[in-house]
Amino acid sequence: MEQSGIFINYQMAEAMDLIEKFDLTTSEGMAKAEHALIELKQQWQNDTLPGTDIKIGNAMVGMQDITVEEIAQLSQIAVQSEAYTVENAGAFQHIVITKEDGNFDFDFEKLDKIAALARKNGKKIIIDSAIVFGDHFPYKIANLDKETISMLIGEYTKKLTSRYGDIIERIDVFNAIFERNQISEGNNSEEFWIKTFGENYAQEIIDIVRANIDFNKHNIKLGWNEFYLTNSNYKKRKNVFLERIKSMHGLDVVGIQDRFMSGENIDYIIQVLDEISLVCKEANKEICITEFSCSASGRDLRNNTPSTIDAKIQSIISAVKKYCSTNGTIKRIEGRVSDKFDFNYKELKDYGFEISTTGRKQIISKSKAINAPQQPIQPEQSKKEEPFAQRSQSEIEIARQIQQKNQLIKQRKNKPKVKTLTQSSSNGTNSTGYVNVVVLSLVVSFVCGALFMIVYMLLGR
Repeated sequence: MEQSGIFINYQMAEAMDLIEKFDLTTSEGMAKAEHALIELKQQWQNDTLPGTDIKIGNAMVGMQDITVEEIAQLSQIAVQSEAYTVENAGAFQHIVITKEDGNFDFDFEKLDKIAALARKNGKKIIIDSAIVFGDHFPYKIANLDKETISMLIGEYTKKLTSRYGDIIERIDVFNAIFERNQISEGNNSEEFWIKTFGENYAQEIIDIVRANIDFNKHNIKLGWNEFYLTNSNYKKRKNVFLERIKSMHGLDVVGIQDRFMSGENIDYIIQVLDEISLVCKEANKEICITEFSCSASGRDLRNNTPSTIDAKIQSIISAVKKYCSTNGTIKRIEGRVSDKFDFNYKELKDYGFEISTTGRKQIISKSKAINAPQQPIQPEQSKKEEPFAQRSQSEIEIARQIQQKNQLIKQRKNKPKVKTLTQSSSNGTNSTGYVNVVVLSLVVSFVCGALFMIVYMLLGR
């Protein structure tokens, strides 16, 4: 396993594009960038959660804390990674729109922003949650019949690949859908697809997608991204899923989107990774760790200290990374490099915790960002700096320049202003010469007086 991928949502792409317009090595440029970022954050408040009419507001609390310096660091990481997962920006059920004439179309505005960043940096993109997504019920197409939905999936695939086919590496056709109601009670997303396409919905949908890609032009892989496979509470579900993918035709990649839990046994996680690897190797399918991170379990949040939870998280992340490095079937590790651009970050904030659950330090371990000299974190440093404890030389240089400029600005603002009072004569000339003459006269008078007294005393004798 040599490759790495990172999540890039469209807000990150917007922020990276924004700061490039300013010279961050000057105090003026830095001030302008900070002001522009404040305005951008205000715009984000009015954005809506993907596929819903719910405003983001505080749902992504960390976005309002992000700084220009941190965005500059994320830009450097983006340059070093091989691929960008586009974080729902191209999801079929999110971007499908109904026009005034009643016909359907697709809104690629948000995906365009990430694609522009990818092209500029010479990277590939991964279309996250492309067709079937378990997190949200597909309300926009809920009243359509199978024929119409099949036609829409085909049109979506054609437009997606004609627009971005040169940079698409993989389309995750399915995401977090399999037997979803076992994990999220009451979630009937999969029931919709079973009702519309039958029990074998996955094979039918992937066949539609493949039929609408020109593989003579584009080398695009199709994936099924599933979560909670290494969770011991769902062993039976995991076994059924492995049987399903083993027999699927046209599926190239199995994504493990587990967001591993701190309360899980490390040995069990590795055991399941072995099982998945064996099945995929026999079925000639690749594996990608598509959510390389580790969340704090509810039990840990209630019963353990932040340092204990963090130690568990780092142990699991390290163990998975070590396993992946020697597994030829696992082709890539993909994950988040900023908690602040993560919907899951709110969960920890609600509990009052500030723990980095991303695998950032491990995701890019093959790149300069991990091998570069480290800047030690002092105990008094803000928690906001901790996710960026390990930096590349270019990141360090950016941070150093910005910190120096900020320090210079701070010194200028805090420098005490000392006023020197001078006395002027009525004609506008300085009175310093006059004062000197008076002082000299007094000194001479004192000396003469002293000599007179000495002579008087001597004569008196």
